Amino acid sequence: MRLRWIARYVLPTVLAVIVSYLLLKEIDISEIPKTLSRISIKVLLIGFGCYCLLVIAKTFRFRTILRLKTNLNHLLPILALHTFWGNFLPMRTGDVSYVYLMHRHQKVEATQGIASLMVASIIDLILLIALMVTTSLLLYGKISGKFSWTLLYLIPLIIGCAILVIVCLACLAPKFCISLANKIANPILNLDKKWLTWVVNKVLLIVSEITSFRFNLHFLKIWIYSFLCIVIRFGFQCYLVSEMGVNIPLTEVLFALAFTNVFNLLPIQSVGNFGTTEFPFAWLLHYFGTSLESATVTGFSLHILILLYCLPLGLYGVIVKKAYQKDT
Repeated sequence: MRLRWIARYVLPTVLAVIVSYLLLKEIDISEIPKTLSRISIKVLLIGFGCYCLLVIAKTFRFRTILRLKTNLNHLLPILALHTFWGNFLPMRTGDVSYVYLMHRHQKVEATQGIASLMVASIIDLILLIALMVTTSLLLYGKISGKFSWTLLYLIPLIIGCAILVIVCLACLAPKFCISLANKIANPILNLDKKWLTWVVNKVLLIVSEITSFRFNLHFLKIWIYSFLCIVIRFGFQCYLVSEMGVNIPLTEVLFALAFTNVFNLLPIQSVGNFGTTEFPFAWLLHYFGTSLESATVTGFSLHILILLYCLPLGLYGVIVKKAYQKDT
């Protein structure tokens, strides 16, 4: 238990401190508040409104994935809290709040909740890779060298196509996928370890949930909501960057944001996502020709704004959830 606590909280905190320190020592920290001060109140409010729209779009998406008939008002606090904890807790542990609250308030089984998160992440990954590939073509002149072209274009394209094939296989041949999962699981189940058997059975249930989707109108709706989430997320972030008064082409910002989001789909986030968000963002912008200081200041400024936007959403989620508990 102690080792798990260290791995989940202490190591990410140390990681956040180290990576943030390495980045911050390259810049004049006073440039961050200066950059933020250049953004008008009107722009900040528009950004917050867009962030709220993003959470609403995510709520529609998860309601569709889970096939829930629940009123949107009952799901919105859950997604608001999920967004809040997801931005502050390390290593994707914020997802636990979503699974727990969905189970407690909507009677969604934990395996269903985890499966819905996995489906959303897989679709997000495909859309993000598509965005990376598209913007990399627009940045063809700046992605020079075989290594860079392979890393930033070819590998994402291959991974995206491979994931798309797996999604098609899961939708078109679910029995084959479940049979394959059972064959892989059988040697582990034969070990007859109680805790291992429990974990494997849960994984098999999640596989069963994921393979329940088909190419139909329901699946199309999930993709539409996912696409809408991507458009809102990157649209308002690019808008905020453009209002910071920094001289960075928005195509480069868009590519860096897409790459950073792919990077952070992995369970490697630090506390508050500090460092693990700014590092890939600043590195890519610097690679494209922006000074490291300007790229880092922009990354930290944008990240701070998003964390500030999360605070009222988290408060809203807590207040409404408590009111909902009293009513029930």
